[in-house]
Amino acid sequence: MELVLPIVFKFLKMPRTSKPALAVSQKHADASSSVLATDLIKESRFKNLRKVVKNNVDRAKIRLPIGGSNYLSLKEFQALYSSQLDEYETYLVKVPVSLINYRQGQIRLVRPEFCVQNFNLFKHEVDFCQSEFPVSFYDENLGLFDIIKKQHLTAQVAAIANVKDEDMLLPMRVTAFKSTVSSVDRDVLRSERFYNEVKGINDTKDWEKLIHQCQIGEPTATAVRDFYYSIPGLTWQPMEFPFPYVKDPQFCCTKVSEITKLIQYANNDDATGELRDIIQTLCNTLSWEREFPKKELSVYLIRAFYNFEKRLHPLIDDARGGLGLSFNILEHIETFFAKKPQKMYLGSTSLDKKPWQHLVKVADRVNEALIELNADQDTPFFSLQSSKFVDQIFALANPSMGKTKAPKVDRDLVEKYIRIHIKNFN
Repeated sequence: MELVLPIVFKFLKMPRTSKPALAVSQKHADASSSVLATDLIKESRFKNLRKVVKNNVDRAKIRLPIGGSNYLSLKEFQALYSSQLDEYETYLVKVPVSLINYRQGQIRLVRPEFCVQNFNLFKHEVDFCQSEFPVSFYDENLGLFDIIKKQHLTAQVAAIANVKDEDMLLPMRVTAFKSTVSSVDRDVLRSERFYNEVKGINDTKDWEKLIHQCQIGEPTATAVRDFYYSIPGLTWQPMEFPFPYVKDPQFCCTKVSEITKLIQYANNDDATGELRDIIQTLCNTLSWEREFPKKELSVYLIRAFYNFEKRLHPLIDDARGGLGLSFNILEHIETFFAKKPQKMYLGSTSLDKKPWQHLVKVADRVNEALIELNADQDTPFFSLQSSKFVDQIFALANPSMGKTKAPKVDRDLVEKYIRIHIKNFN
């Protein structure tokens, strides 16, 4: 029987605008977006892998455990599948590389450097003797095998097949569903298999795992995903990731673990709306061309503004015997970032990483804004002379102080930092 390759719909990048719209309907990417393994390794980022395979093509081969001769051929598998009775079944099949598919929703970011490193480590062989075989899901509509486990090793096999110009056969475990099984049930099982593989791998990013945590019903992950979806154009994946869940993203925040903490704090404070307003205002105000190419929204900046609203803004409201001073954090964000990039607000976040340090820097910026907004305010509001201000910074620097009874950050160190970073006000 002649083997006919199916048509695969590859994801096409959508045009992007530089400024986000204030009201844009949320669009999510088609879950069918995919790329064949043979096309994946042709991408420019895999050029080093192709080069090292080509330079060692005479030695490049796939090493398999002895005794694995009972794998089904493609024809045998298709015959058994046609009479399958259970909702899903697992088969041992030798799959042509040309039919292996990397499908959105069940892949990590396949890193070419890992492939090269592994290929060299095992002396230019793809060694399945020291690893389990790949695992895939069979797509009966397209006739393709969606790779779920051993994605990097499979990419190496595809590279060898490309250089040798052969449609090599790769043994793998194949899970096949009856046509009556819904796409929702399939996605849940796919995510369970995927997540079980990657959750123990240190190099797996939080943004890679998020959607799979949602598929298997983790409530925290679902809340985080829905929070992202509520802000038009915002994605948790890198901007150039080839399998996006948010269609036509305009900006991203890939620090999912930090965003998760902020959302949990906001939920506890009944301030989820305030957190969303801060992020939305930043997204709508920043010139994203200045943040090119990553267009990454700083999670440290978001956290700093949220901590300001929670800890320091009440002090402004209580000023002048409760009359307060004129100040709005969202207007402050719009005024500052209309002309300046993110990095200019907090300065270096590689050295000063602590939330309390960032809060001091926000206080310094707000001091300037308060003097400009309030004609009768000619002295800094936040300074060492304000014990309530220093108390708030000290408390943030020692969040567990009430439990341990002993501060981890000395008050002298906090005061020294304030003295350095609150400009000319002490």
